Amino acid sequence: MIISDDTLKVLQNFASVNPNLVLKPGQKVKTISEAKNIMAIADITEDFPLEFGVYDLNEFLSVHGLIENAGLAFEEKALTMSNGGQKVKYYFAETDILTQPTKDITMPNAEVGINLSEKDLDQIKKAASVLGHMELSLSGNNGVVTASVLDIKDSTANTFDIVVDKDNSCKEQFNFVVNIPNLKLLPGDYFVSISSKLISNWQNTNYPVEYFIALERTSSYGV
Repeated sequence: MIISDDTLKVLQNFASVNPNLVLKPGQKVKTISEAKNIMAIADITEDFPLEFGVYDLNEFLSVHGLIENAGLAFEEKALTMSNGGQKVKYYFAETDILTQPTKDITMPNAEVGINLSEKDLDQIKKAASVLGHMELSLSGNNGVVTASVLDIKDSTANTFDIVVDKDNSCKEQFNFVVNIPNLKLLPGDYFVSISSKLISNWQNTNYPVEYFIALERTSSYGV
């Protein structure tokens, strides 16, 4: 087996959510943050032949990168990465010591759906870096949705606003708040479904990957 470039990108991204990972047979990979406030799921082209644990995903990727176009051969407790005369043996971690999703998330009814472009997301992250803020507010008023980078606790702090939808189907007033460091997303455009149950679903429209991200308790809907 050779791991595709797309799957390597997914694994690199998932390492930012959780440094360890359990890979299972089937063409789906899942991870969850230690705080259980971010869950990521991706469809991949590979179908791993057995379940195995990776304690340090960044280390695993670095080891894999030692050998160009490495082929993977699986054993019970380890895998071998090889190409030509180069070979690395990588031992699995015990899966019961790793943080992994124990069940799928059933997304509640989403009152709001918003398209966020990669350009808008990049601008939001840039504004957060410049302003030093960690909160993203997605607020709506009569169908106009604004993304704001702000400090919820300081009403006098500088803010950055960008209108992301001028005619949203939800006409209620809402203010959903996301912790920007939780936006550990693969690059791309996203459709964001948001529930007043304080959870959001971010679906990448360019690649089969999605994220469930908890909302902050300062969020409100219909007030």
